[in-house]
Amino acid sequence: MEKNFCWGGSSAIRRETFNQGNVLDYWHGTVSDDFALTRALHEGEQPIKFVPQCLTASFEDCTFGELIEFTTRQLKITRAYAAHLWRGVLIGSILFVLVFFGGIALVVVRAWLGLSFMTPLVLLLIIFALGSMKSHFRLRAVSQVIPNRRLRSFGTTLAQLTLWPLASVLYLYNALAAAVSRRITWRGITYELKSPNETVILSREPD
Repeated sequence: MEKNFCWGGSSAIRRETFNQGNVLDYWHGTVSDDFALTRALHEGEQPIKFVPQCLTASFEDCTFGELIEFTTRQLKITRAYAAHLWRGVLIGSILFVLVFFGGIALVVVRAWLGLSFMTPLVLLLIIFALGSMKSHFRLRAVSQVIPNRRLRSFGTTLAQLTLWPLASVLYLYNALAAAVSRRITWRGITYELKSPNETVILSREPD
């Protein structure tokens, strides 16, 4: 299955391809323009190419609550429009959290009981080192394309190398929340994501 998808923040399509793919019909009744465009191109057997030079940096301060709201909304939208991607996040996050944080619990319990804990500790350190290397390479790759000093700062590098396990916990929460609800609130409007072709507006906040 084609895994590339369009992102509304940085996508381009020829007008001819847009018209041939009946993208306007796919946008009818949807809340996600980029996932609907992706579906139109996939069903039209049109390729989606990733162009690194089109990456854009997005820096924005937010509270922890706003972080949870945004990431959960993104996974709910993903489940509604690309369920296979949502399932990948759910399964991958469950496996990682069980292995990594379960391993930490095992090390702590065995140490408290006075039992040997070197084997699980070494395995945890290997997992952490591999994950940090992956995060480092990803950050370097992005930094090669986006000339932004914040991407090369010590704080950004340190966060990428050390906080990535917490991202899996966040993804797991997001994926589980998406499993039990298709309701999102976006810019004061509450939607129910019935299907890729049907979105119901439940309420609007007064201006």
